[in-house]
Amino acid sequence: MTVRIGYEKTGRAKYISHLDMTRCMSRALARSGLPVWYTQGFNPHIYMTFALPLSLGVESRAETMDFRLEEELPFDQVAARLNACLPEGIRVLWAGEPVEKPEAIAWAEYAVRLTYDGGEAGEMGKALQALWDRPSILVMKHTKKGPKETDIRPHIRLLDWKGEGTVLSFRLRTAAGPALTVNPSLLLDRLFEESGRRADQVGLCRTGVFTGEGKEFR
Repeated sequence: MTVRIGYEKTGRAKYISHLDMTRCMSRALARSGLPVWYTQGFNPHIYMTFALPLSLGVESRAETMDFRLEEELPFDQVAARLNACLPEGIRVLWAGEPVEKPEAIAWAEYAVRLTYDGGEAGEMGKALQALWDRPSILVMKHTKKGPKETDIRPHIRLLDWKGEGTVLSFRLRTAAGPALTVNPSLLLDRLFEESGRRADQVGLCRTGVFTGEGKEFR
């Protein structure tokens, strides 16, 4: 039985690296007493796959992980037994059968919150809109072959923004998946560079993962 869980990673848990996250989930599965399936061979371990690993320091309410059980169990029981063994900030939101393959992922949505102690959030919002209105947004993207100048404008969407007082908040949808992934921090770095003003606090939260057809990845 293959199980896919959706979970959130918030608060201090955002500083857990992906490698440590796999260890965390492996230990939680082992402690839960669930009849998990182990790989065969010289070094058996719990089979787990993560659809879209999260960057360090980013919160999320839309993470997924697959694992296998040796017998069928109610999905709500699987979620409850895992939650009883997970640390603060990591919580299973749902469990079910996998619907889409990870290769179907094409977009990820983020909520961004920038705090400016000087109270210039409105002006920074206008700077964001001006940057977005350009036909191209060139950034330096690190690839396996080294830094490369890339136009991220075709692969990112600014859904809305609001700037009041000290806080500029907006939503982004960026390309994500096996073919291409655009980290939202690329747009933020370009905004900070052009405006000459970095935010005093930066909050990033992945709020959704979608297929090429716009369906929520489940």
